[in-house]
Amino acid sequence: MAKTTISKLKVTAKSIANLSDEALTIFVDDAYIQVQSAGFPEKYEDIANRYLAAHLASLDDKYVKVEAVGSLKREYSGKNESFINLKSTSYGQEYLRLLTEYAGGGNGISLVVV
Repeated sequence: MAKTTISKLKVTAKSIANLSDEALTIFVDDAYIQVQSAGFPEKYEDIANRYLAAHLASLDDKYVKVEAVGSLKREYSGKNESFINLKSTSYGQEYLRLLTEYAGGGNGISLVVV
């Protein structure tokens, strides 16, 4: 499978189009590894890659837990905490739907009763 393209990612998630191509490439690469290990059928890998990459790229501002103007204070939550919650972005929600529908429910276990 080929990874999704930066141009497809920018069309899918216009809110992240202002990020550099270098940054978006990192999100695509990270998402690609996870999509491949999730067990998607090949025809859905590009779509899943795109939505997970968009989710990861749009999480940047969600890491800020506290922000103050006086004395310029900023606190960040752990990135793992935000990453786990795919429901926090519309892109993550779509990835979760794809995962559930096409990659065995996203729990890593796929059972077939005969």
